[in-house]
Amino acid sequence: MNGNEILVRQARMEDIPIILHHRLGMYEAMGVGDAESRAEMAEASARVLPEAIKDGSFRGWLAEIDGKVVAGGGVFVTKWLSHPRDPLCRRATVLNVYTHPEYRRRGIARKIMETILEWCRNEGFADVFLHASHEGRPLYERLGFQPGNEMRLRIGQKA
Repeated sequence: MNGNEILVRQARMEDIPIILHHRLGMYEAMGVGDAESRAEMAEASARVLPEAIKDGSFRGWLAEIDGKVVAGGGVFVTKWLSHPRDPLCRRATVLNVYTHPEYRRRGIARKIMETILEWCRNEGFADVFLHASHEGRPLYERLGFQPGNEMRLRIGQKA
């Protein structure tokens, strides 16, 4: 494989440290939380990811160039009540989309997202959800994502 070829592969159990690294990097790049709260997040996620990968509720994909992982993303499938336009009792939420800074603006995140969306289509999802960072929003809009009416009320103690 030459330095311009991008291979996207499904994440495996042994990729959990990479997935966590991407999750930490994503929140750090967005300026969310501090080092301590992000470390707590990574520890909590490390406890959940093995079972989520095993039972299929988390699906992740990693992009490699010359065997080096340079980006990743995933989808978390949760139980959800159906509605008139979607009879499935589950919801697909894209998360953890992250590209190492030196590999950005090369179409890698787009390739990851296209892989995720193809998987979601094949699984029969009517909708796919995500929370966009400021930097990621243009990509998601180009892929057809529309702003929604989802609102949030923070009731926990963490800021």
